[in-house]
Amino acid sequence: MFRAIHQIGILLLLLPLLSACGTDTAPADRIFDPFEKTNRQIHALNKAIDGIALAPASTAYGAVVPEEIHDAIDNSANNLALPGQVINHTLQGELENAILTALRFTLNSTLGFAGLFDPASDFGLFALPTDFGETLAVYGFAEGPYLELPLLGGSTVRGTVGIVVDFVLDPLGVYIPTPTREYLFLLKGVDIIGDRLTYSDLVDVLLYESSDSYASQRIAYLQNLRYNVEIEPEIEDLEDPFAFDY
Repeated sequence: MFRAIHQIGILLLLLPLLSACGTDTAPADRIFDPFEKTNRQIHALNKAIDGIALAPASTAYGAVVPEEIHDAIDNSANNLALPGQVINHTLQGELENAILTALRFTLNSTLGFAGLFDPASDFGLFALPTDFGETLAVYGFAEGPYLELPLLGGSTVRGTVGIVVDFVLDPLGVYIPTPTREYLFLLKGVDIIGDRLTYSDLVDVLLYESSDSYASQRIAYLQNLRYNVEIEPEIEDLEDPFAFDY
């Protein structure tokens, strides 16, 4: 009961933030960054954390952890995100994708030993990732201003609301007891280090080899975001190294 009241309270606090998005079409040919000064300060902090902690940790992780275990951790973390994706596909009216994602979760949670393996892909049930940010886009909410989030990197107002809603309404968070939930948070934390290793070349280019790492990360995030919501991007097929699943 307390958890439900807490969740409702968080969602109510998000309403003013969501209203900042409006219902206009997201701009596909410009960058809206009215908070650039603050964003750059947060970016400098994130970059320092990456250089001091995350990048060295990912290097050590790659040297110590066998690739098979790395893949198992990644599979398990991705599997934990699937129930929330089922909800979002349903809200977006994509019932077929919701069913396929539910089947993927069922197979990987059983035959895949709690998601450590990915037998669903062998049956042709590939990942169809989505989130509440995309759900808001389907309902016409614009991106809103660009934001740089502490530790999480690039986002927008719409994306930030999506992150919080996905976290609050995560169905696994309702049914998994607290001690086990803490282990799942640890798993996701380790997966972030693994993702930093996977995307190390791209992250290093964006953060350490560009003349303006903030601008480089911003355009990478926005182009990837607009590609995912089917708005024609200027730079195609650019992966977002900061788009981790939570």
